[in-house]
Amino acid sequence: MHYLAHARRDGSDRSPGIAQLLLLSLLMMSSLLLIRVAPATAGTVCGQVRDASTGLPVAGAGIFVREPAGLYAGALAVSGADGSWCIGDLTPGTYTLEFRVDDYLTAYVNGVIVTDGTSDVPVALAAAALRFDPPWPNPASGDVKLRLQVARAAPVDLRIYDTRGRLVRAWQADSVDAGAHEYTWDGRDGRGRAAPAGVYLIRARSGDAQTTRPLIVTR
Repeated sequence: MHYLAHARRDGSDRSPGIAQLLLLSLLMMSSLLLIRVAPATAGTVCGQVRDASTGLPVAGAGIFVREPAGLYAGALAVSGADGSWCIGDLTPGTYTLEFRVDDYLTAYVNGVIVTDGTSDVPVALAAAALRFDPPWPNPASGDVKLRLQVARAAPVDLRIYDTRGRLVRAWQADSVDAGAHEYTWDGRDGRGRAAPAGVYLIRARSGDAQTTRPLIVTR
């Protein structure tokens, strides 16, 4: 025992002790842990949504990220009052951005390259061929205002159906000018009879564009 202690003191036995081995193991494990939890690089994509005709910002547009295979990547944003938006924490790569908002045609921007920085993707949305506002008032016991807007001169077909699919009232025009148009329904059918209380569906069509709105009539 005296010899072994003396050998360690004068350096003749250079084998690592148990404490040293434990310390070395802890250091190696810590290094591996740091490597595993180190965050991967991520990028951000931002932009602004505007109206293609007026150049004004479009608020409330939904922006969806699609992977090259077409699947949604699970990342999305909504444009603010000034049309701006940002989506962060995206794995660097190439994506497709999908833009959706009422009264505008859905737009796609392909080949958006995301790096570990910030990419800028402005987009201009074209107005839909037809915009049909909700009927007002709703519920209604008297006259109902029906307001629609067409992007270009086109034929218009406006029809009111009951829940059984029976036609109650209709308006048709071979062509109307681009812009807003308002119709009034007095709550009567084509023969002048008061429509009973209930739920009705109002369908507006212009070319290939079509929108349906519900209406509740009370008596």
